[in-house]
Amino acid sequence: MYLNRVLLRLMLLAVLSLFSAAAMTATGKTASDTVERWGVFELSLSGPSGGNPFTDVDLCAEFSQNGRIFQPEGFYDGDGVYRIRFMPDELGEWTYVTKSTRRELDGKKGKFTCIKPSPGNHGPVRVNKTWHLAYADGTPYFQVGTTCYAWVHQGIAMEEQTLETLKKAPFNKMRMCVFPKDYTYNKNEPKYYPFEGRPLKDWDYSRFNPEFFRHFERRVADLRDLGIEADIILFHPYDRWGFAKMDPNTDDRYLRYIVARLAAYRNVWWSFANEFDLMKSKKMADWDRFFQIVQKHDPYQRMRGIHNCRGFYDHNKPWVTHASIQSSDLKRGREWRDKYKKPIIYDECKYEGNIPQGWGNITAQELVHRFWLGTIGGCYVGHGETYRHPKDLLWWSKGGVLRGQSPARIAFLKKIMEPTPFAEMVPAELSNSNYILSKPGELYLIYFTGPTSITLNLPGSRPYKVDGIDTWNMTNSPIGSASPGRFNFTAPGARYILRLSLYGPGEKKRPEAKATASVTEGIAPLKVQFSTTSKLSCRWEFGNGTSSSKRNPQHTYKEPGLYTAMLTVTDEAGLSASRSISIAVDRPTDSPIVRIGFKDDDRPKTKLHGRIKRSKDGTYDFGDGEPWKWISVGDKPIKDLEGLRSFTIMGWANPTSLKIGSGGNRVAFNLNYNHSGFDLVCLQDGRLRLAVNEWPDRIKNDSSSKKLLIGKWTFFAVTYDATKSKDNVRWYFGDNDTAAKLDRTTTYNRGQTGKDSGILTVGNYNESIQRRHGKDRQFRGKLHGIQIFGSRISSRGALSLNAVRQHQQKSKPQF
Repeated sequence: MYLNRVLLRLMLLAVLSLFSAAAMTATGKTASDTVERWGVFELSLSGPSGGNPFTDVDLCAEFSQNGRIFQPEGFYDGDGVYRIRFMPDELGEWTYVTKSTRRELDGKKGKFTCIKPSPGNHGPVRVNKTWHLAYADGTPYFQVGTTCYAWVHQGIAMEEQTLETLKKAPFNKMRMCVFPKDYTYNKNEPKYYPFEGRPLKDWDYSRFNPEFFRHFERRVADLRDLGIEADIILFHPYDRWGFAKMDPNTDDRYLRYIVARLAAYRNVWWSFANEFDLMKSKKMADWDRFFQIVQKHDPYQRMRGIHNCRGFYDHNKPWVTHASIQSSDLKRGREWRDKYKKPIIYDECKYEGNIPQGWGNITAQELVHRFWLGTIGGCYVGHGETYRHPKDLLWWSKGGVLRGQSPARIAFLKKIMEPTPFAEMVPAELSNSNYILSKPGELYLIYFTGPTSITLNLPGSRPYKVDGIDTWNMTNSPIGSASPGRFNFTAPGARYILRLSLYGPGEKKRPEAKATASVTEGIAPLKVQFSTTSKLSCRWEFGNGTSSSKRNPQHTYKEPGLYTAMLTVTDEAGLSASRSISIAVDRPTDSPIVRIGFKDDDRPKTKLHGRIKRSKDGTYDFGDGEPWKWISVGDKPIKDLEGLRSFTIMGWANPTSLKIGSGGNRVAFNLNYNHSGFDLVCLQDGRLRLAVNEWPDRIKNDSSSKKLLIGKWTFFAVTYDATKSKDNVRWYFGDNDTAAKLDRTTTYNRGQTGKDSGILTVGNYNESIQRRHGKDRQFRGKLHGIQIFGSRISSRGALSLNAVRQHQQKSKPQF
């Protein structure tokens, strides 16, 4: 009996020891007993490491406060460690209890205290007032995003450099991929891979690589600490490792794992794909399922969107929080706002850069213009940068440093917009392609795409402050005041913001600036007498880098150009007002801006691309067919062709074929892709067509048909006069024996030629469009005596019939 008692005691001690060991093994560890509001509480548990912990163990916890319950899933983090992360959204005490299929992880209880958020912590971003965004504490969130798809896969040094760059940049959201990327400029191998195994495709998809995810989430946390949202791209098609074509079970398990690891970070957004419609292995039902998985398992309901290439996902589906859009059509923002009733974010509207691909070679000026178009349309816009680099270190793909000119201007836009009641402002289109965003009776922002005029009726009884904002030069000039009622304004230039904001009660009015000029247009050198009746302190800026503090200065403009002279007056209280005067200085209109295909040298100098034959009389023979050819005029856009109110293009043409590429063969082309300049096209039936500041595909501004005939020299001239509203285009034709005569008159007015033109090309597209649409729009035949005349100040650039005939006689080829 004694022996039995001893054995019983030993057995009892053994059992108690086992329970004690189990309790010690499963004891939870927390980093702190207090967590700031919208911070991350993390519970670490030791548990089984045998078998496959990623698939064999289920773990979650219930976090509760005052009847509210959240149930985030836990995850295996390797080395026998399991973690559960939770973001508390209310102050005070929270309690938790774990639930698991393994006894040693189940039923672990604890509590912690949620304290006030630290400075700069406003909580996660949510949808606000249908079309807008705000942090959880109510602070408006004005999204200014950028794209660095693979920045977390570039190694410590470059990733840290990216973070340093972001500290000084205006961006508050980063689009970034979970999986590494295989694409042009993205050929390096990453340091970490998301699954156990070996590259390229020897993966155990049932086992995640915790080291990969630890590295990724550290970078998410780095962005959070900089106040930057992490728009995490869960899938993408640019892949050589097999991650774009995983089986459905792996896809689903991956989504639950990454949600468990990252959902507690307040700066996380879920982007389900970059260009989802290029992932042909995934069907629409798969994308719906992915959304629903994340929606079900994310306790905090983070922002959810999906990015397209060509076709849109249905953003009206209930699990989509915002429309993530790739499009260059910033004018459709209001349409999509109405269609989806959700925030519209142009995450990709092409990138500032100089790579050959069309999606990555718009100018900084154009990207800034698109930012303003989208913003005034009540939407949000994203940035990207793709400047060539000898080591393929492009911001859009790898981060590093920013090299472009747009970020400073985007920061300026952000500075202008953040103080506004953006969520309460309504977008609309005014006449002449000018756009307005307003909170009626309080604040108006008008974006001018050209130097046009607008009329507004200002309500109320108090006056409004008037400011002029130069979106490129980043200046904000006080113009003065406007009384309630009818208000008229003419913008001094394109891409200009006029702001009218209501004076506060008792607020002192600004002084009034009155300025006049003796002449506002003329031939260089142009002498202008400026004057003002103001007795206040004055400063004149003449628009060419010179200035004066005299009240009535005289200034001579020696070079042709479009100038904005500005007077600023300042009163004793330091309040200022400005007045601008546009000065157009022209060149003699009887002297051509462009003259090529003559016996003497071309002006400006030309560069021939391909084997183009040049005759002794200057005729250029492009031949018929490939390899395609073209002539570049000058090595950069010709500024004298910009801002023309009227112009004439003339020359001689002798086609060897009227077979055309899509849209017609080009005689003269200086558009910047599809805007700012002109496009003179030869069509299959011998017609010519002129487009200004747009593609010619859908316009009706043609000569008669059969004007150009195969094997025959024909003289042509087309005049364009934007100073007239009707019958402003005239077509003339002649030949060796017949003086030019009027063929027809058309009405087509697209205003003066745009300021941001492309390189002038004769006989084909220029390179701004060849990269995307090919080179088969070559004129097939001979061109001779091409001349372009123009005027920035009047109709004089549209030459008379008599002047056209004189040039015809002087420019004949050798027949």
